[in-house]
Amino acid sequence: MRRVLTGGPEVSAHTTFRFSSGYHRVIGAASASAVGDGMRFAALPLLSAALLHDAFQVSAVTAATTVPWLLFGLPAGAYADRFERGRLMVIADLLRALTLIVTVVLLACGRLTFWPLLTAAFLLGVGEVLFDCASFALLPSIVPKEKLEAANGRLFAVQTVGRDLLGHVLGGVLFVVGRVIPLLLDALSFLMSAALLTRVRGPQPERSTVRPRLLTDIREGLVHVLRDPLLRALTLSAGVINAVYLGQIAVFVILVRDVLGLPDAAYGALLAAGAAGGVVGSMVASRMTGAIGRVPTLIGNLALMGVGGLAVAATDSVYVVTVGYCAAGFGLMVWNVVAVSLRQELIPDRLLGRATGVYRLFAWGTMPLGALIFGWLSTSAGPQTAFAAGGAVTLVMCLPISFTLLKDSRITDDRKTPEGAHDE
Repeated sequence: MRRVLTGGPEVSAHTTFRFSSGYHRVIGAASASAVGDGMRFAALPLLSAALLHDAFQVSAVTAATTVPWLLFGLPAGAYADRFERGRLMVIADLLRALTLIVTVVLLACGRLTFWPLLTAAFLLGVGEVLFDCASFALLPSIVPKEKLEAANGRLFAVQTVGRDLLGHVLGGVLFVVGRVIPLLLDALSFLMSAALLTRVRGPQPERSTVRPRLLTDIREGLVHVLRDPLLRALTLSAGVINAVYLGQIAVFVILVRDVLGLPDAAYGALLAAGAAGGVVGSMVASRMTGAIGRVPTLIGNLALMGVGGLAVAATDSVYVVTVGYCAAGFGLMVWNVVAVSLRQELIPDRLLGRATGVYRLFAWGTMPLGALIFGWLSTSAGPQTAFAAGGAVTLVMCLPISFTLLKDSRITDDRKTPEGAHDE
């Protein structure tokens, strides 16, 4: 039995993605760059603080890595539909590697001041926008449709382990050894990623004698997402979930220090617990939908995020906070895997890049707002109140998203064959 993916190569429905060299290369590239990114995420604020000695400038450098999502999220999605996605990912990796190498040279020469550092952070963000829009749009063309959830689960798992568990720890330690080491290793990780991706090819975009204007392409993707009730609900939900997530992250350190009375080292351990929950969630998401269906999986794990937030807010017990934070991380990652896979299935290949840009614009655009709101709540009423508000918002959101999911006939909640098994 064979089928053809829309806009992509012919893929055997009985061939698991574990034998796909293209998928293995994407996983290898994701693993390498995730560890490098984690080291940079830990080292860049430390480097900014050491060089600049100004709280506003340090915050500006951190913010500069996310601003490109607001400025270029939609155009990057359009370019991901106009050009071959594997090649676009390589270009994004090379841009980030070159940026880091120049940054290291400036640091070694004593010329790394605020503006060069701000520019470097911004260019790294631009590369991330291009890479992410292309990579999420590429995956459905190298993985059979029925394996998308398992493929996304593995991809999220290696990214979480590499960035949140390994990279963050290594970045802080290596920065103490030498400031340039985390940046050099991140540059190396991007070069490794680019080398792995040079032989990964997605479907060739349609060529026409008259190409639409970029704004026309962007509008088509935006309209497609916002006019579809299910895609619109998933996109808006991502905005709310990410605002709550980053808001809770922003005040979690205050809760750990002031409410639980724990040392700074415990903060890192609790963050790792949340990341560990996410890794487990990403690995079991496909089996969960196979056992109970996608709608119960999405609603149940959205509720789990809310309950986890309320558990953190309701106690000063370290054990309950750890379990609640871990449960919230589990629910968040299961939701991400299933929601991303749904989008990849429902959106035509020619629009996937633009739809990803729209989705990420909402998802990332609300994060600074969430941090500000939760910071205000924490200051005025305490971090536990902020966590309780986040948990309550997430639970309330279960109701409208449930109506949308249950009404949409495109979501087949028949129990699926678990990954690795074969249909008769």
